[in-house]
Amino acid sequence: MNEPVQPVASTAHLYNVYLMTDPDTKGQWVGGSYDNISAVTIACSWYSTTQQLVPANNRLIAVFDDTDTVIAAIGAEAQ
Repeated sequence: MNEPVQPVASTAHLYNVYLMTDPDTKGQWVGGSYDNISAVTIACSWYSTTQQLVPANNRLIAVFDDTDTVIAAIGAEAQ
């Protein structure tokens, strides 16, 4: 899997999307963007696609800003 996207300039704000192994622990990196709306779209698309593959499997997907703060989350903690 690819590594998280790194900022290209000190003024760039990065938003990374992760599959969470529990509410406080990052798991698999899903994608990233320099636009928070695009990052949330990545999270929603990934969640929607994976739910169709395994509907009984809940997932928590979180979008983090460049200060490592969650700005958006979708889904539920994995069971």
